[in-house]
This record gives sequence, structure tokens and C-alpha cells, in this order.
Amino acid sequence: MTRHVSVRAEHVAKTYNIPREDAPLPSDYVRRPRWALRAPRTRSIDALRDVSFELHEGEVLGVIGRNGAGKSTLLKVLSRITSPTSGRVVMRGRVASLLEVGTGFHPELTGRENIYLNGMLLGMTSQQVTAVFDAICEFASIGPYINVPIKRYSSGMQLRLAFAVAAHLAADTMIIDEVLAVGDAEFQRKCLGAMRDVSRAGRTTLFVSHNMSAIESLCSRVIWLEKGEIREAGATDQVVRSYLRAGAASTDDAPEVVELSNAPRGFQLGGARLNTIRFRRDAALSDDGPWQVNFGESFALEVGFSLKPGLIEPIVGIALRNDRGEDVLTSHSGDLPTRWPTGGGDTTAVVSVGAPWLRPGTYFIEVAVISGVQLLDHVSNAATLVVAEQSADGAPPLQIKKGVVAPMWTWSISSLG
Repeated sequence: MTRHVSVRAEHVAKTYNIPREDAPLPSDYVRRPRWALRAPRTRSIDALRDVSFELHEGEVLGVIGRNGAGKSTLLKVLSRITSPTSGRVVMRGRVASLLEVGTGFHPELTGRENIYLNGMLLGMTSQQVTAVFDAICEFASIGPYINVPIKRYSSGMQLRLAFAVAAHLAADTMIIDEVLAVGDAEFQRKCLGAMRDVSRAGRTTLFVSHNMSAIESLCSRVIWLEKGEIREAGATDQVVRSYLRAGAASTDDAPEVVELSNAPRGFQLGGARLNTIRFRRDAALSDDGPWQVNFGESFALEVGFSLKPGLIEPIVGIALRNDRGEDVLTSHSGDLPTRWPTGGGDTTAVVSVGAPWLRPGTYFIEVAVISGVQLLDHVSNAATLVVAEQSADGAPPLQIKKGVVAPMWTWSISSLG
């Protein structure tokens, strides 16, 4: 069965003129009029450069990249909010866009009136909107507020209603930006489920997100934008893996010991001060090296901190968080009986980490010192660790497993014959 091309971008480029940092000030036109009149006041930046791709009917395309890579500009061009400087975009059928909270809503109109307004803008009749009205209200879960002006809605209520409208009205293509990140976890799961449903029904979807778990679970293909250009496009797992690997902080020149004295901190009560965190390549605390291990290797972290005398049962803990923002592992010195030195002062705690549990990727290390239920000191991004795809025995892993961790357990297989 031949699928139609729903979206085609051909050599799309978008250039903006922005003020120069050294543009003349109003006073310069008085003090130095000749220079001020000749001096350039703007400069050009390329938000998009030669972007080309095709998206077939029923496909879900993910768009990833760092802030400022051109993702939102691309969606605005596709939604016809702005025109490309060069190139062209061909869209088939009706397009529903959700680029920011409140998109397409009139603040003075009620939720009910905005639903019908959006339906008519898509070319639907009032009878067609009425047929899906109850489903929109149920999905949005705004209850009695459906007859309240949109300007009195919270941002979360506006988001729920906007997504419900985009998902249920008769659009052939949905364009969804990172706006879903402002919703709570339950709503995000609900939205992802709805996007899967509309994809199965033949609706095309473009989805921009920094949530790699959502991208991997939803998208069949991904394009990776960098500085306005497509750096890589292809199968989701391959492109996401390349993107995360490129996002890893360079560990080749990382110091053996990271100073934490001036590291940014959140709320803490004091009584302890985190000073350093040291990386050791193996549990024997030997062979110091950069903050990188191969898949399957163990390593150790040595945390140096200062304690005030008299603290009751202090605990030092670490947590590892992956590039997707997911907490992977947490360990505290109180997990097993630990003997602490008395009298306070400078203290060192060492924890051995079994890398066989860690999938290849980048991990951010969080460190904290706790006494009882009190958080004495805390650094959320103390250091960055990279687990390479190369395995400890020199061979690559048999397969990159799904899930947050990749345990290497022992299997036993026997024949029943």
C-alpha cells in the first residue's frame, strides 16, 4: 500500500536580522554622527539552513537538538506562522499546531467557544465539532470551566484543552512542540497515548521534545538539528544514541579531582561542606584516569567533605542521573553498617560502583551529606561520567538493552529432551 507524502520540506532556510551588540546608541548620533550613520545596526543569523525531509502519512517524526538549534523555527515554518527565506514547504491536508500554551485561543472567549472556533478554522462544520465535543471535554478534564473565558484558565488547563482540540479535531497533521513539558506526568502519559492512537489512525505527527524516552517510545524516525542544519536523520535509536553521545561532556581533560567548594548549591542547613569528588578507575582505587569507563567496568568515587563535631549519624550519598533526566542509581553510606570517625573535621567516603549495571551513555553525579532528616550539603551536578559502548573485555556489547540499567546476570539453560 502506497502512503502519500504528508509533509515535504525542500531546502528550507530561514534568516533573521537581529540588532548588533555594537550598534550605535542614540547619543552616538549626536557625538559621532558620521560614524553612527554608516555603522551597521543589524546582523544576520541563519536559524535554518538547507533543511530537507519527507514525512509520509501516519508517520511520527521526532525533532531533537539543543536549545537554539532551530527546532521551533522549523515548526513555525511548517505551521505557516512564518515564511522561509528560501526553499519551500508542501503540506497535505489540514494542519493542527500546538507550539505554545494558548496557541489558537482567544482569551476573551470561553473554552466551548474556542473549541468551535478552532474547528471552523480547520474547515469543520459545527455538527462535526459537536460530534467530538464531549470527547474533547473528557480528555481535557476541565469540567465546569468549559464555559469560563480562557483568560481565567491556568497554563495547565489551557494546555490540556489545546492538546485535546488538536488531537480530536479533523486535522491530517499534528505539529507538537516541547510545550507538553509543562504538563504533569499523568497528562504527559495521556498525551503520548493519544499521539500513538492518532498515528495508528493514519494521522501524521511532528514531535519536538528534549525527553528522549518519549522520542524513543513514540517516533519511528528522528531528525537531529544542530545550528539550523540537519546533522543526522534516520532510525530513532541510532540518531538518539548519536545525539546523547555527542552531548557527553569531554572527559579526556577532566581533572582527577573535582573541587566542589564553589559548586552551585540548593537549600542546605550547613554543618557539613562537600569539598571534592575523585574518580578512580576500579574498586581497588588505582590507575587514576579520566572520568570514563568501558561498558562492564567497575569504578569508585571518593567524596571528600568536612563535618562539624557532634553530628548525629551523618550519611553521605550519591545518585547517578542519565541524559534523559532519569534517576538511575542511588546509594548511601547508611545502606550498610558503616563506622564513622569521631570528632568531625575533614572526612573521606569511598563508594564502589558496579558499572555492569550501567548502560553506555552519560551520567551526572549528585552528592549529598545528610544527618537524620536534615540535608546538610548538596551538589546536584558534581561531576559527569561517561560509560563507553566498548565493553571491558575489548568487545562491544552483544546488544544495547532497553531500560534504565543493563544488568549482566547469570543465565542457566538446559535441554528438556
